[in-house]
Amino acid sequence: MNGMVQADLLTHRVSGYYTSSHSSVAEDSPVHDSEMRRSSQMEEIEGHGTCGQSHFRDNLPCFHTLRKQSDLQLIRCVRDVSSHRSYFTTPPLCQFTLFFKQPEMESEFRAHAHLREEDTDSPPTLASSRFNTCLDVAVAASVWLFVIVGQLLLPLSSPSAPWIVFTIIGSLLLLVVLMVCALRSWRDNFDHFSVINGGRWVNFLTRLTTWYYWHICGTVILALPAVSILANLTCENLVSQFQAGNLSRLLFVSIVHFCNFTQLSCWLRSVLATIVGLVYICLAAFGVCGRPIETNNSGVTVPWVMNFPWEVLPDVLLLLGLVWFVDREFEVSYRLGFHGSWVAARDKARVQSMRDQADWLLHNIIPRHVAEQLKTTAHYSENHRDVGVIFASIVNFGDMYDETYCGGREYLRVLNELVGDFDELLQRAEFSEVEKIKTIGSTFMAASGLNPVKRSQSRPHRHLFQLVEFALAMQEVVAQFNRDLLEFDLILRIGYNHGDVTAGVIGTSKLYYDIWGDAVNVASRMDSTGVNGRIQVGEACLPILSDLYEFEPRGSVYVKGKDHMNVYLLKAPLVAGSNSDTYN
Repeated sequence: MNGMVQADLLTHRVSGYYTSSHSSVAEDSPVHDSEMRRSSQMEEIEGHGTCGQSHFRDNLPCFHTLRKQSDLQLIRCVRDVSSHRSYFTTPPLCQFTLFFKQPEMESEFRAHAHLREEDTDSPPTLASSRFNTCLDVAVAASVWLFVIVGQLLLPLSSPSAPWIVFTIIGSLLLLVVLMVCALRSWRDNFDHFSVINGGRWVNFLTRLTTWYYWHICGTVILALPAVSILANLTCENLVSQFQAGNLSRLLFVSIVHFCNFTQLSCWLRSVLATIVGLVYICLAAFGVCGRPIETNNSGVTVPWVMNFPWEVLPDVLLLLGLVWFVDREFEVSYRLGFHGSWVAARDKARVQSMRDQADWLLHNIIPRHVAEQLKTTAHYSENHRDVGVIFASIVNFGDMYDETYCGGREYLRVLNELVGDFDELLQRAEFSEVEKIKTIGSTFMAASGLNPVKRSQSRPHRHLFQLVEFALAMQEVVAQFNRDLLEFDLILRIGYNHGDVTAGVIGTSKLYYDIWGDAVNVASRMDSTGVNGRIQVGEACLPILSDLYEFEPRGSVYVKGKDHMNVYLLKAPLVAGSNSDTYN
């Protein structure tokens, strides 16, 4: 069977239909199968080489082949991600309680559901919890104002003193909550107020945003309009159908108001709405205040409450059902929104962590300023003037290395710890212009002045003094290392030189950063011909370094490629404690 036919059969098994141009044909159609086989045979005869021909008729089989292959690739991709299908079809919530199935996710939701926009870098929007809370409180204040004004305009009995006190307290409470929400939402514009920056104020707001305190505050705000109306459902106001009907309409508004505050639990809001509806039914429908009467058009007085269960009771029950349904949908939407934001933040943190790790690895291979330039250009090479170069070698490491003991791994561990101590020196601010180039066996190579951004124009030789101080610090590290390890007596030899070099990156897959030039060769010869435990420099370095350091002449030394050179050994700084900080 032709390979293309097998691919088509795979399409049958995976998706149940063809996704090519013949997908409209039934799956079991023999005509379709014969056409596919005929097309496959034609492709086999032509050797699939018709893609480059000029005639459209010859290119048509190749076009169909490419289209089929594209569709099959799409099917394979969908099949590969089929394990994530539950994320799109099944929400991570319990069907009854709407809690997250994972206890950790539920704890995270209760702890950060009201503060989730503060943990992300995305700009706040009206859908974020900071402004969403303000909108909820504003809606609650509007409903409260509507209910109070409506009760005052209705021809009800004179309001009682408790109702007036309750109205004043509720209005002040909503006003304070509105001010708190406004200050919290736009706190960046109110930083000059000392009350916002106070520790007690911050602790108070933090406590209010916890799960249980948040629900207590939301319960009080939600119940204010309903409690105000129920307080006016006295027997005097229930006598007349007109008064009771107007209060009922206001009560219906307060019941719908329990769909507000989507950040609260749907069970809390729905239960509160149900309690208000049941209290209203008990007061008005079952004659708690007696049997109020009304006069019909015929002049006959009949108890209006007898018609209430058949007219208003279904309305109340349907309204409560609507509130339960809307609250549940809002809860699902809010929790899924939190889950999506949490997953996105988690994935973003993982990607950022991987990016930081990749940058860390790259910057350990290539200097940061070179890596930044490689992000925009494919190549890097740069000429630098007056660059300092040192080679520091552990001259007796080769004599100490012994493969018979643990295969030499223990000695490599010691060398790695020593080089790690050298690397830690580069983290200091006084060595900011010193760059590690590479490690060749037991030889450490470093340079200074390679980053043009850090080089000072007013003090162009500052990096040269930093490199000398770095070499002195390396000697101190080796001395301390020998004191800590009793069986080791490592000897450090350093060669120093400065001059013009060329820096560049070699390779495309395994990048390699290095510097080349005559100054690098001389620095290497200063190390190889140097004295154990000392820093050796060439005569060309004295005009600059002699301003801060004292040198002793060693004499003429043969240097490969340079014949005889006058070299000097660093003796001590001219001023005790002098270092490159003088030039910072």
